[in-house]
Amino acid sequence: MIEIKKPHGSVWFLAFCVELYKDEKGQSGQRAYNYLRETGATDFIIKCWEGLHMTGPLYIIDSIDEYIKNHNAGHVARSTESVAD
Repeated sequence: MIEIKKPHGSVWFLAFCVELYKDEKGQSGQRAYNYLRETGATDFIIKCWEGLHMTGPLYIIDSIDEYIKNHNAGHVARSTESVAD
């Protein structure tokens, strides 16, 4: 059995963020999750969840996009392409 050593609330918040992100970008949940994982945004969400969860959906999406932009230059272009898929 795999043991998850993340705080319980951060896991729920990560799922919430994936749902927000997929809806905003017009992607499937799996595609959004994979993209966030590949760019390191899932780690960002989990590390910052206590502050992010007290903000609104638009701020959360903007924060995720800003993180990806600043830490994954190659993924930014692909993010835009995958919306059209």
